[in-house]
Amino acid sequence: MKKIFKYMMTAALAAAAAAPLSACGGNEPDYCDYISELRHEIYLYEDDDIGIQVHLSSRETPYLTDGYKGEMGEICEIFVKFSQNIDGVTAKIGQSGGEMNYMSVTDSYYLSFTAGETGDSVQVTLTYGGADRNFDLPSALYEGVIAPETALECVRQYDADTFAALTEGKNFKGEIYVRLLADGGKCYYYVGVTDRDGNTRAYLVDGESGNIIAEREHDAR
Repeated sequence: MKKIFKYMMTAALAAAAAAPLSACGGNEPDYCDYISELRHEIYLYEDDDIGIQVHLSSRETPYLTDGYKGEMGEICEIFVKFSQNIDGVTAKIGQSGGEMNYMSVTDSYYLSFTAGETGDSVQVTLTYGGADRNFDLPSALYEGVIAPETALECVRQYDADTFAALTEGKNFKGEIYVRLLADGGKCYYYVGVTDRDGNTRAYLVDGESGNIIAEREHDAR
């Protein structure tokens, strides 16, 4: 995570995290209406031989970084990484699943499908080497983690100028990404704001305090 962002420490925004969510109402646009990706749950499992992650998100289809929010749908993503070479892996959660795709860049397997209902944990069935193996993945969320909408409000208060520049009356000329992250037993949020030219300003938010602990810009050009 440290390699992804250039760290820029900021003043605490704990008060913002506890404040009313003006990002999702009031006289300004309802910024939550412009979220085109909302990752709200992560499940994790890891041992010496395998690492598994399950992400649950609401995401636009088609998935485009163009500053416009598309039609939303629920998606479940499974990521699997083995400590040794494995050929041919299928994954299933409940009745949904299929053959996983190998991604050479990350040396891992990936599968996505329409998300179903889940709870505090999820069971993933992996089939490889001629055998089925079941894994119970607990949620990465814990007491004290702020809501995704609160993370967005913390970013809005931290960088009001960026939001103001894209706001015209009750309309917001852009799209917003809010993704739950989990690393080292702690939760974070990625919040990205993309304008109509495809330029993105991204923030890493502490999942408990709401502090903005990193930021960067990506120019579409």
